[in-house]
Amino acid sequence: MEITSGLNDSQYRVYLDKITKSVRDLRSTDIDSHLFVHQMVSISKLLSSLHRKLDKPYPGIDKNAQDPSYFIAAYFDTANIGKAILVYRIVRSLARIILLFDRFYETGNDEYSILAKQVRESLTEFLKAENSVHHLIYSMDYWLKQFSAFWEFEQITKHRIIDNSTFSFSEIRHFNLSKSSDASLVYSKVLDAMLPTFNENVSLILHYNQALLDIQDDWEDIENDIQADMPNIFVMAAVNYVPYDKIKESSPEMIRKVVLSRTNSSEGTLGKLVREINELSKDVPVPNSFRFLQSLSSRYADTMRRTIFTPNF
Repeated sequence: MEITSGLNDSQYRVYLDKITKSVRDLRSTDIDSHLFVHQMVSISKLLSSLHRKLDKPYPGIDKNAQDPSYFIAAYFDTANIGKAILVYRIVRSLARIILLFDRFYETGNDEYSILAKQVRESLTEFLKAENSVHHLIYSMDYWLKQFSAFWEFEQITKHRIIDNSTFSFSEIRHFNLSKSSDASLVYSKVLDAMLPTFNENVSLILHYNQALLDIQDDWEDIENDIQADMPNIFVMAAVNYVPYDKIKESSPEMIRKVVLSRTNSSEGTLGKLVREINELSKDVPVPNSFRFLQSLSSRYADTMRRTIFTPNF
């Protein structure tokens, strides 16, 4: 599983020039968070052209593995486009590995596990060819092993939901932050190994941002997660009012209505969780190069206020 693009030199140079211009403009311009996120999306699309697609159309894997935050952080901290591209390729490959194993643990389909191992082997070969990051070959195994404990925790939570257990705010918060800990345990370690002013506070902000994005993903995936009996924090909040077996028995067009009728209030469990994570992110001091990550925290929280908790937020 190659992690290079497959573009010829001329094509690669065109994309690289576009990416370089876009990220330089982003770094040199004082723009609001809405425009910043919009520009991030454009950069993400350009970056994906520099990374060969997965051989098979696995829904959602590549889409969810192309967060440009780590690329932008690397460029803002070093002003080195080559180093930023290297960070992007490593982080995207690690994200693919985790997402593929995540799908394997959800479905039991060995194809996901096999492809995850192929991506991992390809990343190892890629790192061997990059003299400056040889040590990441050995670190990578440690990072991935640390996060792998989450999948056992997820299965335990799944069985508790099926058994009609209820969940406190602390349990829901803990599950969300555990699910998003790949940001701090895996991806941010690449920045730690390669960037001059990175510190653990930056890792904390990246973790909070991933937690907010995971809340958004759970909101979008309610029906699919219930169909597969997979943990979803909106469902975990709703089962305090409606037993899971009753939610499960609801018609497809009613499932979301049943769940959200109990969870989409700004004063409810998830509204409180979004506020708490956003406030925690604001209070963490970080070097100037990484302050944009805190703006993203507020932007992600504001998006959820409008799309999930309106009109009560």
